[in-house]
Amino acid sequence: MYALMKTYGGLERCLGRLFGSLLTVQDEKPQLQCEFDTEVERLHAELARVTRERDQAVQKNTELSQDLLAVREQRDRVTTAHRNYERMLVHVLGQRNEAWHKEDTLRARQLELEQQLANAEEYNENLHEEIQQLHNQLHPHHLPGAAEIDSKDEMDEDLEIEAAASGDEDEEGSGMDSDHSK
Repeated sequence: MYALMKTYGGLERCLGRLFGSLLTVQDEKPQLQCEFDTEVERLHAELARVTRERDQAVQKNTELSQDLLAVREQRDRVTTAHRNYERMLVHVLGQRNEAWHKEDTLRARQLELEQQLANAEEYNENLHEEIQQLHNQLHPHHLPGAAEIDSKDEMDEDLEIEAAASGDEDEEGSGMDSDHSK
């Protein structure tokens, strides 16, 4: 019996310890439950924060994708405009070169016409001299340069003498001079 009592005493001690542990666990249970609930709440808050950050990142990614599409469209428009400006510049340069060529051609034509005008004026002067010579041959009493040689008084005397000597011839000569001056 003694052994039984000893076993019973050991069992009592064991049960006492177990009961003490159970009481300790029961005392710690509300605290552990509170810590568990607090940790769950903290994890829920962390999950909500991470979810918000993910949603913001998705929204930001969507906005950036739209911005990227807008930038690509703008780049395409700028590239197209650049190509159009290059074509226009080539066209304008071609027109400028064509205008310069026309200007050079016209300047050459102007020089040619100026030379022809100078030749025509020289020819006109030669014809005028020939007409003067023919006129002087037809009317020898009206020699050019006679007025320069004679003084004014001598010219007046010559005119009076000529007028008295040939009344009708002078009228014909005046007619010729007036036709020539016209």
